[in-house]
Amino acid sequence: MKLPVVAIVGRPNVGKSTFFNRMIRRRQAIVHDEPGVTRDRHYATSDWSGRHFMMIDTGGYIPESSDLIDAAIREQVEIAVEEADAVILMTDAITGITDIDNEMA
Repeated sequence: MKLPVVAIVGRPNVGKSTFFNRMIRRRQAIVHDEPGVTRDRHYATSDWSGRHFMMIDTGGYIPESSDLIDAAIREQVEIAVEEADAVILMTDAITGITDIDNEMA
């Protein structure tokens, strides 16, 4: 039986990898204050209230950046969204909703 897939997406440094690590109960994704640490998709199984699923951690999405690394991260995020049955859009509660968050939603 194929597990449902949940992708975590959002702009850089909003806590996607920290949330991913908490959900999978181990430190698989590297967490750092510098943006751009997560560049590829990270997969791991998780569960919530007895329901098992696959989680995908993604890098920070920066729309319309001409930087090659940002473009590669964008591509990885878009692949994760296509693979996902559900998407969590992670935002920063202190900063609030930004134009990038609205564009991703």
